[in-house]
Parts: sequence; C-alpha cells; structure tokens
Amino acid sequence: MPGRWLAEARRDYYRRRAREEGFRSRAAYKLLEAVERFRLIRRGDIVVELGAWPGGMSQAASRVVGPQGLVIAVDRREFRSFEESNIVALQLDILEDEVIDPILDITGGKMVDVLVSDASPRFIGVRDVDVARQIELTLRSMEIAEGIVRRGGNVMLKAFECEDLREVEARLREMFGKVRRFIPRSSRKTSSELYLIGLGRL
Repeated sequence: MPGRWLAEARRDYYRRRAREEGFRSRAAYKLLEAVERFRLIRRGDIVVELGAWPGGMSQAASRVVGPQGLVIAVDRREFRSFEESNIVALQLDILEDEVIDPILDITGGKMVDVLVSDASPRFIGVRDVDVARQIELTLRSMEIAEGIVRRGGNVMLKAFECEDLREVEARLREMFGKVRRFIPRSSRKTSSELYLIGLGRL
C-alpha cells in the first residue's frame, strides 16, 4: 500500500509542479484557481487561512496580495518558518482556542478582506463521522468569518458533499451576496471535497 501511494504521488502533476514552483503543497493551485475564477483575493488584501499547515495555500495567497498585503496562516500544528515576509503564522486549534482576538491583534484591529478555510479533521475512515467532523470545522470557520471579515469581503470554505451542506449554504447566503460551489481541478479525483465560495459580505 505505501508503495502504491508513493507511485501515485510521483505521477501527481500538481505535486511535481508545487515542488518546482516553491509551494509546500498542491493546495496552492486550488487557491490560485479560485482567485482566477472568482477574483477571490486581490493585491494588497489581508487574508486569513484556517487549517493552513503546511502552508501551500498561504504561500499562494502571499504571492497574490504582494508586499503591501498580509497573510495570517492559522493551524494547530507548528509551521516551518516561512521565507515570505508577508506571512504571519499562528499556532491555534480553531475548535478549542480563541481565534478572533489573536488575528485582530496582528491586523491592529482591522477587519480582513478574505478568509480561507482548508481545515480538515483527522479522518478515521467512517464516512458519517468524517463528514460530521468536516462540517463542524466548516461551521466554525463561518463563525470566525463573521467576527473578522469586512463588509464586501470574501470567504472560501472547505466542505464535503452531504445532507447538511444545503443548510450551510443557506447560512452563507445570509452573509454574502453570492455563494458558489467550487471543485478545483487540482482536487484528487477520488475526493468528495468541495469549497463554498462566499463573495461580497453583506
């Protein structure tokens, strides 16, 4: 089994591309595609990423926002130091720790332009349990977004296809002018993950 996984990884175009282009993970391309399709992030933005380890998406965001922008990468795991000067790392568990105040301490109290959540639970292989844990993280990310995303700002939240997803989308529509489902080209074909895009906070 490990040998098969390694063989698949070697064939994985996005893994190879990430290594060649200096990204820590293939997740960078999920974010870059969302930027291209939805204008999710713009130059100079303040971006928060939840569940950011190992940092590929945060690196992609840092390139989009440029030196005038800021990316705050949040994860319960400790990050390897970033070379990018516009990335600040926070080691926090979004389900257990207070998250909003530490983020606003970094921004000087300024609300952020975009919140991205790529947070995933530790999967156990039981679909109902795994999906329930993922939805819990999606809802917690929405709660954090309510506290830090400015009016007119955007979100991108990882989720799984399930019965509860319509309810999550309905809540997002109360917060954002447009809500879209997004399945990146770089997602694994065997994955049921998708992202909810919320544009233009009301």
